[in-house]
Amino acid sequence: MEKILVPTDFSSNAYNALFHAVQLVKNKPCTFFILNVHDEFTPLLSKSTGKDLIQQLKDESQEGLKAVKHRIKRDDPDSKHVFKTISEYGELTHIVADIVDKKEIDLVVMGNTGCSEIEAIFLGSNVLGTISTVKKCPVLTIPKEIDFVPPKQIAFVTDYHRPYDAGLLHPLLFLAKQYGSKICVMHINEEEVLDKYQTMNKSILLDYLLPFENSFHWMPLFKNKANSITTFLKELEIDFLAMVNYEHSILERVTREPVIKRVAFNLDIPFLVIPDSD
Repeated sequence: MEKILVPTDFSSNAYNALFHAVQLVKNKPCTFFILNVHDEFTPLLSKSTGKDLIQQLKDESQEGLKAVKHRIKRDDPDSKHVFKTISEYGELTHIVADIVDKKEIDLVVMGNTGCSEIEAIFLGSNVLGTISTVKKCPVLTIPKEIDFVPPKQIAFVTDYHRPYDAGLLHPLLFLAKQYGSKICVMHINEEEVLDKYQTMNKSILLDYLLPFENSFHWMPLFKNKANSITTFLKELEIDFLAMVNYEHSILERVTREPVIKRVAFNLDIPFLVIPDSD
């Protein structure tokens, strides 16, 4: 992970996501791109100066980015880390996807807080939009202002319906190697036994996990998948969650469950969403 993109709105939540990103690649060479996106609906931080609105927003964006860069360089003395800032006008998710493509970003890290009570139950609208739009790199969401904790136990939730390869699993294995983490694979028991394709995919996954401490678990299907996952996270004291996002995946099904069923999935740990490699 040599290039990490971190969007910011200059909130403490966004800065906390940046600080987490820095800690995850501690002592590793990495360039961080700190991005602020603004549009005509972005509130001005100061009184109107008589300038063109767009120009004033641009000026405030650049000043805010300068302040964030100064702060993170003070908080992160790691000489292997480089910080660059980007100020853009437009729509966040599309700009993030464009930067990911042009700069070959390895990871997007975002602070997660919904702008309404309903959104906060699972993932904020900006995060969900980014996950659905960015197809070329993983997206890591950081819950509001949690302290950084080196991940000791990483949960990888899967249904074994898709094959695994080195590229798909790289962000998961990178973090496990970086922190000596145990990888706990969770499968929700929607069927009595795995079919031959699931069995083959599980075997491939095991091969990749052999260099790491690992365990495999079957969880019963409760009223909804969110409850099954949340129960697993609590029982094993998981401090980092990872899933692969593809059509009809567990993640897609969880996000489409009715809001009342997703209440239990109010995560308080980092959540890594890995795009399908297809």
